[in-house]
Amino acid sequence: MYGARDTMIRVLCTLLLASVAAGYDQDYCFAYEENPYLMYGTKTAYEFVHERPRNPDGVPHCQPVQFWMLSRHGTRFPDSKSIYTMQRLPDLRDQIINNHEKRHRGRLCPEDLENLRRWTLSVFPSQAKHLTNQGHDDLKFMARRFKTQFPKLLNQTYSQDLYEFRFTDSQRTRASAIAFSEGLFGSSAGVYLPPALKNDTLIKAYDNCPRWRDEVGNNNRTLEEKHMFQLGPQMQALLQNVSERLGFGYRLTFVQLDEMYDMCRFDKAWNIRNVSPWCAVFSKEELQLMEYREDLEYYYRSGYGNEINVKLGCPTVKDLINRFSRMENHNHQDRIQPAGIFYFTHSAALHMTLAQLGIAKDQDHLTHTNYNTMKNRKWRTSKIGPFASNLAAVLFRCDEGEEHRIIFYLGEHIVPYEGCNVGLCSWSYIRDKFANIAHDCNLDFCHKHHSGTQQNLALSSLTTAAVVAVIFFKQTFI
Repeated sequence: MYGARDTMIRVLCTLLLASVAAGYDQDYCFAYEENPYLMYGTKTAYEFVHERPRNPDGVPHCQPVQFWMLSRHGTRFPDSKSIYTMQRLPDLRDQIINNHEKRHRGRLCPEDLENLRRWTLSVFPSQAKHLTNQGHDDLKFMARRFKTQFPKLLNQTYSQDLYEFRFTDSQRTRASAIAFSEGLFGSSAGVYLPPALKNDTLIKAYDNCPRWRDEVGNNNRTLEEKHMFQLGPQMQALLQNVSERLGFGYRLTFVQLDEMYDMCRFDKAWNIRNVSPWCAVFSKEELQLMEYREDLEYYYRSGYGNEINVKLGCPTVKDLINRFSRMENHNHQDRIQPAGIFYFTHSAALHMTLAQLGIAKDQDHLTHTNYNTMKNRKWRTSKIGPFASNLAAVLFRCDEGEEHRIIFYLGEHIVPYEGCNVGLCSWSYIRDKFANIAHDCNLDFCHKHHSGTQQNLALSSLTTAAVVAVIFFKQTFI
């Protein structure tokens, strides 16, 4: 009798241990995640981060008199190089499925595995960097929300004298301008869209600045903090965990990791209501690490990490200050001042403008060593640089207190600007703060001879050559 009982106990224990082991073998099921992490850096869908509609106009005793906006283009397709590398993903996907079904390795749940099996790559090189249908909707519905919030300025019949549009020399910014104009005025208003300038020193100043290209854009040191973070224990553990989760007996490369991450976030930005199958590769914590890794890149490429980036924000800030100053001094005998000025550009121009204005500035620099203390950072590209990210400024004329006031909006959220009352700023305070910028701003520094030493505010002392060599070794031999 005791022998039978002991056998039964052993069987039950075996089943229990097998059940526990199975639970450890499989990570959670992304397909059923009700609150997925959607902050995907510069590829974040605007729909997930913009402010929701608020009361029209919204400032007691004040009327809006001018609207100024600088917007990144809406959701786009990847560049041609990324599309080419994404064409390797079907083979990687097949290996992942084989790992799970034939080799019995990997921890994706059946639903996530099935989503990967059904996934197909539906983007072609001819679409590279073009605006997507979702990108068109990003701008059209943004315009409608602004129109609802500021009806006295924007819910008006179109007039070329009252509304100015400008965009860079690219399909995605022109298409974004068209979508925004449709949101404001409909598709048959005959909105005038002037030809894009080949060398636009206002809304794409960095692209016309040889010094920036030499010191930042084409300088490997710009990526040094990102690369050092990549070599650190958190990202190395991430790479190991993802490799094991997908059933590989060896470590994947960061190139493969980036291909999966880019597909995850592009797919979600294109199809905001659908599950993005490749996002199942990552845990929430890993997505936060990937987000910070990209934030490091843009902090030094177009943000506060390099002094020249801040300087390159001066043309747009000068334009804003001069526009509002003319409106402040406008009387009915003068030339008509526009009610709306709309610029469509790229994330770098927006980031540089924010840096010149002091928006989204943290007390400490972002570095490869302070991820844990920067989780509540202001410089978060998911919020300040997603697809269709935008900075709007509205000048108000008031009949109580100071006559003119200004509010900044970032992604339609009121910016709690320093020195202002919950975002409502004295216009004279802002005007005086940037008076020197408005008067002295030029791009002469872009062409002056310089030593070639990068004016980096917070880069580590390790040489770029050493960083690149170590990264090459890690990716090639580990």
